Amino acid sequence: MGEEVPAVSEVLLSIEDIEKSFSGVAVLECVSMKLKKGSVLGLVGENGAGKSTLMNILGGIVPRDNGSMSLAGSEYSPNGPIEAARKGIVFIHQELNLFTNLSVAENMFLEKYPRGIAGGIAYKSMYSEAQRMLRALGETVSPRALVADLPMGTRQMIEISKALKEDAKIIIFDEPTTSLSTKEKERLFAIIKDLSSQEVSIIYISHMLDDVFRLCDEIAVLRDGRMITQKATRDLSKDQVISLMVGRELSKLFPYVEKSPGKEVLRFEDISQGKTLHNIGLALREGEIVGLFGLMGAGRSEFVKAIFGVDKFDSGEVFFKGEKVKRFDPSTWIENGVALITENRREEGLLLPKSIKDNLVLAHLNQIKGPLNSIRVRSENSASDRVIEQLRIRTYDKNEQQAVMLSGGNQQKTVIGKWLLTKPKVFLLDEPTRGIDVGAKYELYNHFNDLALDKTAILFISSEMEELMGVCDRICVMCRGRIAGELDRGKFDQETILKLAIEGAM
Repeated sequence: MGEEVPAVSEVLLSIEDIEKSFSGVAVLECVSMKLKKGSVLGLVGENGAGKSTLMNILGGIVPRDNGSMSLAGSEYSPNGPIEAARKGIVFIHQELNLFTNLSVAENMFLEKYPRGIAGGIAYKSMYSEAQRMLRALGETVSPRALVADLPMGTRQMIEISKALKEDAKIIIFDEPTTSLSTKEKERLFAIIKDLSSQEVSIIYISHMLDDVFRLCDEIAVLRDGRMITQKATRDLSKDQVISLMVGRELSKLFPYVEKSPGKEVLRFEDISQGKTLHNIGLALREGEIVGLFGLMGAGRSEFVKAIFGVDKFDSGEVFFKGEKVKRFDPSTWIENGVALITENRREEGLLLPKSIKDNLVLAHLNQIKGPLNSIRVRSENSASDRVIEQLRIRTYDKNEQQAVMLSGGNQQKTVIGKWLLTKPKVFLLDEPTRGIDVGAKYELYNHFNDLALDKTAILFISSEMEELMGVCDRICVMCRGRIAGELDRGKFDQETILKLAIEGAM
């Protein structure tokens, strides 16, 4: 399907035939898009489709090779993010751009502190103005509060306040609900609707298609660097958008396969940690995918970090292949074929300044070492190429491209690929598909199925109940640091799972 950019009378932003290449590889090809004044446009596409590159061009972060842009009827060609912000275009990134060691007000006025008569910072007026702006968004946090002490929803309100302080005409949200609770997400949606009613235009980038359909007036679909379509949301269905994104029909969102679980590999008994974890018992068997569900704060991530040796637990016992484990540290687990994918891929899963190849072979170094601890380059290249092809990681140069320059989904694939090279016997997955598009999710589910069929035991932590019900053989539900219940596949029921997560054991 070719481009179908709607003809509109109140176009605020027009993007025409934008092209961009990196190292000779085309990332964007003749992309056109229009944004109405006061509208919410959903921008969707698989990871690596070109969404981030297009927004980086719009935000003045990278220059375009060809094409043109106009803003409010005038030519728009920013020479950097500062000029883009001055023109009223603000980018709220998935990883919020705040200094956690500074106060709320200091972050809001970082670019230009108000000055007093003697030239010093006018703290009183700064705090007063910050509080006024935050209250306009319904936020009651103190402007003197340290950002490090605030929840993600409040931090996002600070970013929005900063954008409005700059008199934003267009606000770009990149995966804004990734780290938000349900309540915080609802509040964000209300703010976006209110901004739209005040004629602020929104570009909303998300892999959560249900949210896109609920929130957006129009949807634009990018695939392989080309704009496939832009239409009114009412003229599209979720299945159509998925098909347009991936270029094929997905017969099932969750490709479940029947498995025959084998011997018990890991067993946890009475794991407790302060006020966070209480007497948790759980077992994993060969060739089984066990889901772990719970609401925010239930203790899922704390549990998996404790058993992997990242954090200490106070009491309890762990048995690996029938023997009691006495030493808990990540290196010992890795040596025994246990792998952990943490929830926070950027801070805990990747070396962002390093190349894709360096990240992929990080946990595989012992297998590619040569004499005197040198690295066998041929083995290193072979291993990284194998994973890049297997997971379809989109890169223009595995040796030169830094992990920080990858899209969120390709960063997550790199984290997973790093551990696939170790051929794990046990895979602990904490939100492994967060921020990944439906096509990439489908591919990862198939990889997890293949691992299970090869007798790998998998613990799959996810906030998406539908995902766990579609992929897992068994689901354990956590509530307030305890295992509230366990359901086999034949007894999966959304109402029962949610009730266990909210009320605890019945």
